[in-house]
Amino acid sequence: MEETNKKQLTLKMIMQILFWGAAWGIVEATLGTILHLPGFEGTGLYFASSAVILPIAYCLMANCYKRTGTFYSVFLMGLVAATIKLSVAFVIGFIDRVYFPAIYIVIEALAMGGALAIFRPTNVISLKTFASIVVANTTYQFTYLVIRSLTSANVFANMEIWSQVGEKYLFMINGLAILYSFAIGSIAFGVIKLAQRLNFSVKFNFNKLVSSPITAGIAVALSLALTIGLAAI
Repeated sequence: MEETNKKQLTLKMIMQILFWGAAWGIVEATLGTILHLPGFEGTGLYFASSAVILPIAYCLMANCYKRTGTFYSVFLMGLVAATIKLSVAFVIGFIDRVYFPAIYIVIEALAMGGALAIFRPTNVISLKTFASIVVANTTYQFTYLVIRSLTSANVFANMEIWSQVGEKYLFMINGLAILYSFAIGSIAFGVIKLAQRLNFSVKFNFNKLVSSPITAGIAVALSLALTIGLAAI
């Protein structure tokens, strides 16, 4: 009986990881594609799309952590999302525009998983979760600058380049992502408190739904279809 329960728990964790990883892939495929359309170049969202997408990704990772109870599930979730991102290679080939975003997704998951392991929040909407996001995104933005320096222009070469590129990512885009995360969390917290005040409750087992192999399979299939389909347009 003990071995059976352990096996069932492992299966549930795998389904949760697949579901949340696929959800991340869907966000990357849809919102990522929209924000990188030429029409957004003048809005500032074109280059700061990560400031919009990352807070959503962090929320998904926090949910995965909450429902699995293990921070390493966030790492595996990142691998699922990165693999889905790599499926674009079937359309445009295995080029830097394909594998670099996948690498960055893994780094984001590692940063958030590490931050969650430090703060260990018990609720998705909490100050500890927000602290995890602040640490994770700051770590990610700095790592991004290091990778960029190693693969293209050295961001740390002089103060002029640093002020033009380094400060933009480490402070402005990072600050926007943190601000959006706080806004998303505040709105969600307000909605939950309002629902509690109105004695509103939903008798629906969401955890059971996302732990289902059918749900996880549909989510992965949809994520792959959107990623490959939108890349082909």
